[in-house]
Amino acid sequence: MRRGVITLDRTIGTLISLALITAGAFALCWYYNVFAAAPTELTTHTPRDYTRTTWWPWATGATAIALLLLGLLWLTRHLPTRTNANFTLTPGNVNGRLLADANAAVTAAAQGLSNRPEFRDGSGRIRLDRGQLVAELHCTIEPSADLTDVHAAVAQATQNLQTVLGIPTLHHRTHLRVARTNKPAPPPRVH
Repeated sequence: MRRGVITLDRTIGTLISLALITAGAFALCWYYNVFAAAPTELTTHTPRDYTRTTWWPWATGATAIALLLLGLLWLTRHLPTRTNANFTLTPGNVNGRLLADANAAVTAAAQGLSNRPEFRDGSGRIRLDRGQLVAELHCTIEPSADLTDVHAAVAQATQNLQTVLGIPTLHHRTHLRVARTNKPAPPPRVH
């Protein structure tokens, strides 16, 4: 998502949260009679019947259309961005065109990491994040893994990925999760 959408979501979420917290605190204070001047009963009066006026259908229609457009705009801003992960390689032969599937390369890099003893599993994909092409690696490491070895392995994998794809604007992001327990050792084989 773009920064503006994230900022708007956080602002609206914060305002709604504050309104709900304020309403809850006010209801508790009213229930326990914290406000001495507050009435102990609420009386309601019948409001004027605005539905019979000439402007009511126009106002409700305009409000409904505005809310519909706002909802559609919100949904389109939150749609995931699709990235074409096929890239043309530099021409080595003038008779054809070579394409590389970047998602396959990122997945292979993550699976290569998962073959190491420090890593349990891995996956990867290419994303378009705020206008930047990002290769994301998602890996789970063992709790007993040496972080120096993990860092070296991830740095080597991203360097190899950069070499294989040859996209100078490619950025890398690695998400590491730590497993709760070490992987149990495989049972001994009986011959």
